[in-house]
Amino acid sequence: MTQIAKLYGSPIKINVKLEDMPHNVFRRLLLPENTNMMQLHAVIQLAMGWEFSHLFQFSDKKYKGNIIASYGQDDGFGDFMENEKEAHLVSLKKDFLEKGERKPFWYWYDFGDDWWHKITFLKPSKKDLELYSAAPVCVEAHGKCPPEDVGGPWGYSAFCEAINDKKHPEYKEYREWLGLNLKAKYDFETVDTEAINQDLESYFFSRYWKRNTKKSFSEGW
Repeated sequence: MTQIAKLYGSPIKINVKLEDMPHNVFRRLLLPENTNMMQLHAVIQLAMGWEFSHLFQFSDKKYKGNIIASYGQDDGFGDFMENEKEAHLVSLKKDFLEKGERKPFWYWYDFGDDWWHKITFLKPSKKDLELYSAAPVCVEAHGKCPPEDVGGPWGYSAFCEAINDKKHPEYKEYREWLGLNLKAKYDFETVDTEAINQDLESYFFSRYWKRNTKKSFSEGW
């Protein structure tokens, strides 16, 4: 590891997998060990390809569990739910990796479309440690992120059926919605990992990384 990487300690490696999808969508990430859950939210948004358009929660179980969220009374969304904490006050290492005994946990994005991401801890390889330089980095990625507001897994399945089928009645409508021409094939698999890592590095070395140590959902990342 580089000198700056040593200041941040050994990296934490996670796999973020989008659930209930018609094709495989995941990102494998290396993160500084002092990452908090507000920062992890931003990393997932950038790595997956989401657009910071909706609310989110982290929980230790899907649907029912201890919840960590970024919103509360000051954001105009009412009081926090029972057991809920502000995301910037929760540590990925202490509260999930150590206290949670490395068990998988969940990231729920967009409470209307209901995108559930299962997050599991992985052991960094020797190659990972050589690659890591303090900033979050995506070491492996597969599957394009669904478009925002497509209607969740059910709506995305309908989208997938139509987007490359010229005979489908909604083919043209979906194409126009995304601003695509009527000839180019929509690629569900290819992910630009280099572009993801450029965004992650820019985020880490910007003022936004430190700003996410405070509640800042309404300000974006």
